[in-house]
Formats: sequence, structure tokens, C-alpha cells
Amino acid sequence: MTIDDIKKIMAVVDTGSMNKAAEKLYIAQPALSRCVQKVEEEYGIVLFDRTQGKKVRLTEEGEMFYQAAKEILLVNENLILQLERHKKKNTNRILFGIAPQQAVNLTGEIMRWFYLNVPEFQIETMTASSRKLHHSVLYGEIDAALICVSEYYDELHYEKETRMNTCFYIAKGSVLSGRTFKKDGYKNPLLRVEDLNGERFALNKKGSASRAQFDRLVEAYGLNVRIIEEDNMYQRLKMADDGIGTYVLVMDGDSEKTSWWTSDESRRAVLDPEQDKENWRYLVCRKGFAETEKFKAMLKCLKHIQNS
Repeated sequence: MTIDDIKKIMAVVDTGSMNKAAEKLYIAQPALSRCVQKVEEEYGIVLFDRTQGKKVRLTEEGEMFYQAAKEILLVNENLILQLERHKKKNTNRILFGIAPQQAVNLTGEIMRWFYLNVPEFQIETMTASSRKLHHSVLYGEIDAALICVSEYYDELHYEKETRMNTCFYIAKGSVLSGRTFKKDGYKNPLLRVEDLNGERFALNKKGSASRAQFDRLVEAYGLNVRIIEEDNMYQRLKMADDGIGTYVLVMDGDSEKTSWWTSDESRRAVLDPEQDKENWRYLVCRKGFAETEKFKAMLKCLKHIQNS
């Protein structure tokens, strides 16, 4: 028995006549009779009292079938509705990855912009290390990610979004606080790369954007520094407050929108951009996704945030 069979039998009940039901369903009356007979044989029951000249009526067994059939059709309709909603959700959903430090500054604004400007798209965010998000895009687990990268894949599209800085939340009591200097055109104090020698730095484990950027600096300038690995960003911040090591971040250090996680401005610094290794934040996606309306909406959103 199929859902279509049930609907045909229900039509017979509703009209009280095989002929009228066949007309309503736009099928031949013999085809409808064969459908009823097939269901009766399948369940070993008689659905209708077929007394000649009388309106078709349900038997006792038929009444039991009818009540169960109504429930089956209702469950079927609800299932179809849920599946349609699920398909629509998947069609309009954007799975978007962003590193934890960037998420603090941007997630709220991204969600707000999508709600106000393209509510047909449902954006869902996940946070992880830049390397993990990069691989998640490559393997199709998420649609796009806003990350800094140290390697590039031919299968992916890289849209330059923001030039990033190597930033420092200086450890309490560190001599670095006395080495900062001001420079025209920059909001925050700067540090020279040579001033980093001999210092301790609290860094994420390998795979993060901040760690990759700092490792490049160490190699390029031959720095002699001590690295304390900690994958919990809150613990790295606490290390700086406890004087254990300077917290290294990669972000748009001069932007008014950037959150430094602390109000102690005296311990904030940015590496002199003339010495910093060029580092961009990219909106990364698979090449096919770069042509979609979803990706275009994401670019508009990020441009709006930059310019607002």
C-alpha cells in the first residue's frame, strides 16, 4: 500500500461513491476499484459495504482503516513540510568559519548585517584555528572562512580582505613597555622587531595565524625569544596580566573596531609595519562557491563593516 492508495480510498469515503471519487481523481473507475481491491487483499479486510443501489459505506474494518489512514496522511504531510524546510534551510544556509580572536570583533556585526540586508540567507558561524578552518573549507565541511593563511591550495579562492598586523599585549613588568614609540599615522604605540630579542611570548600552538606569523618573524630576523605555548586564548591573556609572557595577536591593530580584550592601553603595541612581514586576512572558499550569491553577499558584508 502506498500513500497514493490511501488518498484514493479516502476520496471514495469523502464522496460516498466509486464513480464520483474516480471523477474527482481524474482516473478510470475500474482503476480505482482495483486499488481498493489490492489494499483489501493486502490486509485481508473488506473496506466498503457494496450493497447495490446504496451509498458506499465503510465496514467496521473500513472505519478502523479510515481513522488510521487520516493519521498516516497527517504524518506524511508533516514529514513533507519538515523536509521542505530542511532543504530550504540547507539551500540558504552559509557555514562560515572565523578564528576566535577575529570572532570577538566581527561575528555580531556579520550576523546583524545579514539579518538586515539579506535575511533569505541564514549564516552559521564556527570558530577554530586558522589551519583547521582552512582545511574545513578545502574538504567542503564549511562554505567559507575569514582567516590568515601561510599556504595556498589550487582548489580554493582567496579574496584579500584586510592587511593584518602583528600585535602585542605586553606582559606586566616587561621591559617592552619602555621600548614602545609613537609614529605619525598610527593610533597605537609601535615596537621595533629588534626590541623583541630576549623576551618571553605567550603564543597559540602551531596551526594558528598568530603563531605562523610570529614564526616567520623569528626566522626572518633571527630572533632569540622564548615561546610559551598555550592554546587557550584566555589563558594567554592571563599570562600577560601575570607577567609570564607577552601575548601575541594577529589583527587589524589600528582599527577602532578591534577589541584588545583589555582597557590597559599602556600595554598595547603593534610591530612597526615597515618591519612586519606582509600578512593578509582572506575570505577563503572553494572556487565554485566564489561565483555564488552567498559569497557576493559575504563580500558586501565585510566591505560594509570595513567602511562603517
